[in-house]
Amino acid sequence: MSALPISALEFKKRLAQLCLTSSSPEMPRRQRDRQIVLKSIALCLSKERTYTELEINAALAEWTVAVGHSLEVDHVTLRRSLIDERYLERSDGGSLYRLSKPFCADWFAPDVDRVDPRRVIEQAMDDIRAKRARYQNQEET
Repeated sequence: MSALPISALEFKKRLAQLCLTSSSPEMPRRQRDRQIVLKSIALCLSKERTYTELEINAALAEWTVAVGHSLEVDHVTLRRSLIDERYLERSDGGSLYRLSKPFCADWFAPDVDRVDPRRVIEQAMDDIRAKRARYQNQEET
């Protein structure tokens, strides 16, 4: 881990960059970026819930559509990465999944837990659309 924990501001900025501008069939190689992606998935899962394999796969597919737009990583790789990095626990039989408690808290400032990754991406997309509209208006004048 780096010396400084990831703040909510850094988390939001980097999540938008990773999920809207990079197109990679792999998880980010940089450990800090990898943690941001995995934390964003964990933030979209329920802390109180145990998921079946089908349910966790559906939740990962939903995250891919809502947040991970340009990350071309399949749900199996996402699930394995969440388990390997201890964000997610799997039952002994491998059929049930739940968030680990606490999941990788030392990487992040406490305010990151209040971030809504879906809203971060929606806002970033709104900002991109607004910039494009301003640019088009400048070209027309």
